[in-house]
Amino acid sequence: MKNFLLLIFLFTVFISEAQVKPILESEILTDTIINKYLVTSGRMQLHNMVFRQLKIADAADGVYDKLIDRDGDIHKTALLSNAIFNKSNKTLAYIENNLKEDMQKRLFIGRIIENLKIFNLDINDGYVDIPYYSELFEHTYQIVRSIHNNNLSAYVKKNPGKPLYALNSLIEQDSAAHLTLMEIMADQYPEILIKKIRTIKNQDAVDIIISKSAPKSPKIILNYATSTAIERDLVRRNKSEYVQKIISIADSAKTPLKAIFFIDELNKGKINIAEINNITENDDAYFKKMILMRQEYFATDLRKIYDKELTHIASRYVTTLNELHNASDAVRFKIIDKNSAIEIYYLIVYGNNDLYTSSFLGSFNRMMTRMKPKNGFDFLNSISKDKFRTFVRLCANYNTLNTFLTTMNDTNKNDLMREFVTGLDNTLERDLEGATDVANSFGSITDTLLMKNITEQIKINKEQKQREKNESGYNIYNILYSMLTMSNDSLTAKFGIPPITVMPYNKLVNDSGVVVQQVFFFGDKDGQGVFRSFTGGFGAPDWKIKKETNWVKISSVKGKRVDIYCNIPFDEPDDEKAQNALQEFLDSSNISPTIIIHRGHSYHLSLTLDHINYKHKVVILGACGAYQNLSTVLSQSEDAHIVSTKQIGAGKINGPIIRAFNERLLAGKDIDWVEMWGQLSKQFSGGETKQLFDDYVPPYKNLGALFLKAYRKIGATTYQ
Repeated sequence: MKNFLLLIFLFTVFISEAQVKPILESEILTDTIINKYLVTSGRMQLHNMVFRQLKIADAADGVYDKLIDRDGDIHKTALLSNAIFNKSNKTLAYIENNLKEDMQKRLFIGRIIENLKIFNLDINDGYVDIPYYSELFEHTYQIVRSIHNNNLSAYVKKNPGKPLYALNSLIEQDSAAHLTLMEIMADQYPEILIKKIRTIKNQDAVDIIISKSAPKSPKIILNYATSTAIERDLVRRNKSEYVQKIISIADSAKTPLKAIFFIDELNKGKINIAEINNITENDDAYFKKMILMRQEYFATDLRKIYDKELTHIASRYVTTLNELHNASDAVRFKIIDKNSAIEIYYLIVYGNNDLYTSSFLGSFNRMMTRMKPKNGFDFLNSISKDKFRTFVRLCANYNTLNTFLTTMNDTNKNDLMREFVTGLDNTLERDLEGATDVANSFGSITDTLLMKNITEQIKINKEQKQREKNESGYNIYNILYSMLTMSNDSLTAKFGIPPITVMPYNKLVNDSGVVVQQVFFFGDKDGQGVFRSFTGGFGAPDWKIKKETNWVKISSVKGKRVDIYCNIPFDEPDDEKAQNALQEFLDSSNISPTIIIHRGHSYHLSLTLDHINYKHKVVILGACGAYQNLSTVLSQSEDAHIVSTKQIGAGKINGPIIRAFNERLLAGKDIDWVEMWGQLSKQFSGGETKQLFDDYVPPYKNLGALFLKAYRKIGATTYQ
């Protein structure tokens, strides 16, 4: 029945295609090669390569049926199958039936092979952007037709985008069409083309790319202007006034990498190089000016470069606050003594990934004091609510949201939270950060009336997006509403994502029946103490420890086989060298841990995160505030179960969690997080340990992670 429905769907696609595309007299439009005997032996070898790649694609879902099943969805399956099988064969037939020159035929057939190889690599990795591949294979067919019919420029002009640009090697045969493509792409994706100018033969296209890219990517133009590479001359010869202003910064500014952020002001005549130099020589003045520039260019292409620079600037303040965590508040927070509430706000939102809990709380308290007499609502309005979702999410995560909201009256409070959950599909950044921030905040909002209002607003937004037939917006609000109104098990079943309440034991063992863990330790005094405590907990007769030069291997003696690899935390920087040596050993020995554990301060966390890959099924992050790094983990292992804390990572909590986890592994049990967390909560039933444990977040409460998994799963492969 499924195949019958798919055949009907595909037949409809072909009929509608034939109806909308006029058949030219000079063309032969058919799915088969008319004169196969005219195919040379050399091209026949290429044909066979096409067929081999098609066979590999056909096997992707385990069934040879010329269909690539996508989660049982007939529409997705038909769309992808039509692109891969029918378009490939149709393009191959068109090439052989219509083109004359052997080398041109070889070029186009080679492109079909390349398309299929790229697709097969992607589907083997488990992720396929169906709309992208549908366009890629359609464009390949239409480019061949357009070249044959001498109307390639018109087709390029109507169909710009990354899938078309991927076929640049075919389009560059036609200089007019290639120039059209370069001009359009330079407008839409300057960050792609500007990095390739040395490889582009059409010099007119190079000039267009540079002049159009400069206002969007001025830093890249500056780098080229100050380099000794080929790009230097290409940039410096450009006649654009904007490009020439960048060159003046390269030649005259004392710190060009800071001065480049003033390029628009310089181009408009609002500032000169001498004034720029005065600002960039003073760190505090530079920070204040960058905040003003971010607000001035909030809705322009330059917004992103200010984002990156403010993140970099904030790290200087955050690093100082974190490093002085043992100092008195007077010493620790001296660096922000002269900063206004707005400046501290930007420090918080741009430094959020690295702030210790105590650094956040101290900064937040100072911001609240300096915000007066304004209330929170008026304060956010004064900065046009710039990055306010990030701020609200942080307040929720650090349990300070109620403190912030109590500065407002009920009307303003509800208005703010209504806006917090509205427009999530239409942010300036065009990403899912806002929606993920909203999801992450759900578990931390304790005001039941406020939560009721949020739920109602999300429902209203969902219904509105449905009426508008806005698929991405509807998907966002449908998931968020479901998260608020359904149980976890019902939610994961609805969206077809792996359960988040249980990690099956069979997902953690390798082919030899061994569960392999990798634990990261660091060479500061605390890290060395944690290492001794950790390894000391695995003694005879249940465990044995084998020491190597750079790591130890802990293996179970009783119960199921568990191997735990821990790098030795030598004094810094030798601890990182030991981690890398262990990683090289595991890779060369084909040992793939399914569990990764971080045991160290939050400022070491990025080193652990760099090692995460799709094979890791459980990620335990015991660092302070590690909860802020969920999206980083999921970008590298989208189905990982993550244990983290919103605030202080404590050995007295991390140790019992890991022991409870390993006890279940030794027994060969599935990891039932709900049951395990329930037992741990009894162990931490009062006092300081209860407060610490309550800030730890098990996988089934990782709401931001759950949202991202659901959104990816339901087919929103591109966020537009």
